[in-house]
Amino acid sequence: MANGGGKSPICHTADLTMYAKNTSPDNQTGDVTVLMTNKGAGTCSAAGFPGADLKDSDGTSVAVARGREVPRITDLKPGETASFSISYPVDRSGDHLYNPTAILTTPPNETHSVSLKWPAGAPPLAGPYGSSTIQVHPVGIEG
Repeated sequence: MANGGGKSPICHTADLTMYAKNTSPDNQTGDVTVLMTNKGAGTCSAAGFPGADLKDSDGTSVAVARGREVPRITDLKPGETASFSISYPVDRSGDHLYNPTAILTTPPNETHSVSLKWPAGAPPLAGPYGSSTIQVHPVGIEG
């Protein structure tokens, strides 16, 4: 089994239930959180940065830059939830040129991705896609 940084094997995409929700604190700061719950039978490691691409309605997708935080060991027991967030500047121009419809996400140290619907109610994203101001942050334990 592959090792994810701790003593546990990596969390495989098939063993995780994932969904995205809007966690923006206001209309000035954009934040989307992806929750990953271990539905597998054993403890697994979700340590590190996930892969995250923003996908638009025309099918284009662009990778999200990593934040500068240092990842920590994140072991998930069966039923436990971890999360990561994508932070971004909010478009206050009214043009809304960047309208993600999905997040293509890959758990840390995994190669299989899942497409998650961009959450309703998330403030409009200021682009451009691929900008270093749009960042994905490492996985951490929820609660």
